[in-house]
Amino acid sequence: MGEFDTTGVWEQFADSPAALAYLEARFKDEASLQHVLLEEADDSHFSVQQWVEALIVLQQWLGARGLELPVKDSIGYVSCAAAAAGAGASLSHLPSMVDDLLEAYGCDRAVKK
Repeated sequence: MGEFDTTGVWEQFADSPAALAYLEARFKDEASLQHVLLEEADDSHFSVQQWVEALIVLQQWLGARGLELPVKDSIGYVSCAAAAAGAGASLSHLPSMVDDLLEAYGCDRAVKK
């Protein structure tokens, strides 16, 4: 995968400054993390846009509680939510599912900042 700022996939976030800022803060110059995110999204029934929105939901939840989680673990958390959707994934909204999981179960891997 090429440089972050030349990756065509991110162009879909041009109308979402918050999503683009999140991507730049956590994925710029991180080709391996970009690859993990795109592979997980490709292997799921959800768009990259929903994945990024779900990651933002997770980040906001962590921030509100003074917690942090490595990006790779955050992708893993969202991956679990995507897998939990099962066959009905096309009817689900991934960011909402992540929010529901966080409220019900929290995030055991998160640590205090």
